[in-house]
This record gives sequence, structure tokens and C-alpha cells, in this order.
Amino acid sequence: ALSTATKYVSSHHHSFLFLLICSDWSGLNSLDLLKKNKHIDRSSQVSRLAIAALKGAAVNSDSNFTNKLRLLEAEQQSLAERHWKAIDLYHASITSAKRSGLIHEQGLACEKAGFYFKRVRQNEKALQYFQQARDCYQAWGSSMKVAFIQNELDGLNLPNGI
Repeated sequence: ALSTATKYVSSHHHSFLFLLICSDWSGLNSLDLLKKNKHIDRSSQVSRLAIAALKGAAVNSDSNFTNKLRLLEAEQQSLAERHWKAIDLYHASITSAKRSGLIHEQGLACEKAGFYFKRVRQNEKALQYFQQARDCYQAWGSSMKVAFIQNELDGLNLPNGI
């Protein structure tokens, strides 16, 4: 069975990669819906399936999938209100993306961490992560993402002097 699966993946490599990338985005979207209490049953199932798919992919290609896996896991832990675990996983996602040279995915992980800290009302930490996200998106060349993150930065309620 393993050799059949290996042959299938080899012959359908691009399709398989597309499915994994879709799993990543489906997982993030599902977790976003869970945060908003919409489509809870379906979203929870999709996020679990996406994490399972990315776990398998990360074993075979750490540099391409570990950061995505850690980001989904961080979002899942933030939903479960496991603060320290979520923080560790956001950091692991950021570190993995940086190590792999995936500046846009590093930016996404920083952005999601910024939103997490904003949600738990730790605006100073949110500021740090949003600034990192903005820097990543700037280096990546996405003026639209830079503007979006700048809008978040401008909207943070910070004590005077920060």
C-alpha cells in the first residue's frame, strides 16, 4: 500500500501539493469561522483534517509544511484558550517560516499572532507582532498587506509613549 501511495504522490505531485496548500487555507479559514462561532461542526472537522494532512506533509518536507502546521496548531490552541501553547506554536511557525526563507508565511504567522494578542488585550505584544508582519510583507513587496497591517497598527489602543 505504501509503494502504491508513493507512486501516486510521485505521479500526481502537483495535484498533491495543491491539495496540501488548500488544506492549509481551509484549515485557517475553518479556524477563523470557529472564532466567529459560525459553522462550528463543519469548521472543526475541516481544521482537524487539514492538521492531519499537514502533519504527514511536514514529515516529508519540513521546510515547506512545518510552519503551516504550527500556525494551524497555534490557531487551534488559541481557540481552546491554551495561551502558552498557542504562543509557543506561533513562535514555532514564525521561526520555521524564517528558517525556510518563506517571508510571506513568516508575515502571516506574525499577523495571526498579532491578532491573537489583540484579542486577549495584550496590545503591546500585538504591536510587536504586527510590526514584524508589516516588515515581512514590506520585504515581500506586498503593499496591500503592508497597508492592511498598518491599519491594524494605527488602530491599536496603546498607552502614551509606546
